Amino acid sequence: MSRTTPALSLAILQRVCTSYRLELFRRLAARDDLRVRLFIGDDLPDSKVRSATDFGHLDVVKLPTRWLGVGGRVAPLHRGLAAALRAFDPDVILSEGDSHVLGFATAIRVRAGRPGRAVVHWGLGGLPGHPETRLANRLKRPLQALADAFLVYSSFGGGVMQRIGHPAEKIVVAVNVSDTDRHCAAADALASSRAEARAALGLAERFTVIAVGAMDANKRTDVLIDAVAELDPGRFGLLLVGGGPQLETLRASARARGLENVALPGPVPAGDLARYYRAADILALPGRGGMVISEAMCHRLPVVVHLADGTEYDLVRDGETGIRLASGDAASFRAAIEGLAAEPGRAERMGLAGRRLVESELGMAAMVERVVEACRLAQRRRAPARVATPAS
Repeated sequence: MSRTTPALSLAILQRVCTSYRLELFRRLAARDDLRVRLFIGDDLPDSKVRSATDFGHLDVVKLPTRWLGVGGRVAPLHRGLAAALRAFDPDVILSEGDSHVLGFATAIRVRAGRPGRAVVHWGLGGLPGHPETRLANRLKRPLQALADAFLVYSSFGGGVMQRIGHPAEKIVVAVNVSDTDRHCAAADALASSRAEARAALGLAERFTVIAVGAMDANKRTDVLIDAVAELDPGRFGLLLVGGGPQLETLRASARARGLENVALPGPVPAGDLARYYRAADILALPGRGGMVISEAMCHRLPVVVHLADGTEYDLVRDGETGIRLASGDAASFRAAIEGLAAEPGRAERMGLAGRRLVESELGMAAMVERVVEACRLAQRRRAPARVATPAS
C-alpha cells in the first residue's frame, strides 16, 4: 500500500451473501488497502437466494429483516442498517442497487453524515432481451443518479446505464464471474479423459452438451431437450446438471419422448462438478444465468449462448471462445451443436481460448480489481473540491 493510496474502509450491502459471492468478498477483505465489513439480512422467503452458512473470517453484520411488498415484489428492509453503518463509519458504501432499493436508499441517507463519504450502486445494469420501459427508467433513474459511481456486471449493462442517461465516466464494468482460480485448479486436477469421465458417470460415448444450473423457467432448459430430440441419439447426448422446480417435469418429458440420450442427474455436490464438465464437449445456455459461462471456460469448454445475464457479451467472443446465437430457438441451438461436433478442432480451439480469457483477462482477480476501481472512483468523485488560494 503506497502513501498516495490510503486504506479505505468499505461497507458492502447485500440482501444476503450467497456462496458464489464469498470468494470475492474474502479477496477484498484480504487486501491491505481495504477494511471491509459486510452487511446482510435474512434469507429471502420462498427463494433460492440464500446466504452461505460459513463466512470464515469475514467481518459480517447480519440484521433482522422486514419484508415489504413493493410493485408486486418483496423488498427487504434491514432493521438497524443505518445505525450499523454509522457505527462502522465507512469511506465508501458498495450497495446492491435495483435489487436492494431500500438498502441503497439507506446508504444515500448515511452518506450525508460525513463529508467525502461515497456510495457505489452495484447491479446488472440491464438484461439482454428485456428492454427497460420509459416508465421504469423514469422511476429508477433519479434514485440511481444519487450514486457517486456505478459498478455493473457486464459491458452490456454499462451500455444500458449510459442509454438511460448515466455518464460513462461514472461506470466501471466488473464482469461477473465465478471463482475461476478454484474451477481451473479443479479442472487441472482431473486425470481422467473425456471418455473416461463419461464412462464413470454412466454416459454413452457421444458428443455431449452440458447445461448447469437451476431447472426453472428462466433457464429455458426445455429448448435444449427439443434441440437434442432432433439429433442422432447415437451421436449426441445432453447432460442437464442441477435441481429446481422443473427438474421432475423435464425428466418426465425426456422419458415420455424416449430420449435415452438425455441425462438429468439432478443437483450434484460442488466437489463432483468438475467430473461432469470433463464429460462434456460444450456448454449450452439458452436462458438466464452467467456464472456457469466462466466455470465452463475454466474447464476448456466452448459456450453456445443466446441471451443470458449480459456477461456473455464479454466472455463469449463469437467464433473465438464460443457462439452467440441471434435466435434462442431449438433449431438454432441444434445447428450450433451439429456445427461444433463436425469440427472438433474448432471446438477445442474455442475451449482453449476461453480458458486463456478467464486466466488472463476476465477471472476473479480482475473482478476484484474492478470493484476496488469503482470504490476509488466514487471516493474521488465525492471528495470535496479544493478551493484555490488567491495569490498574495
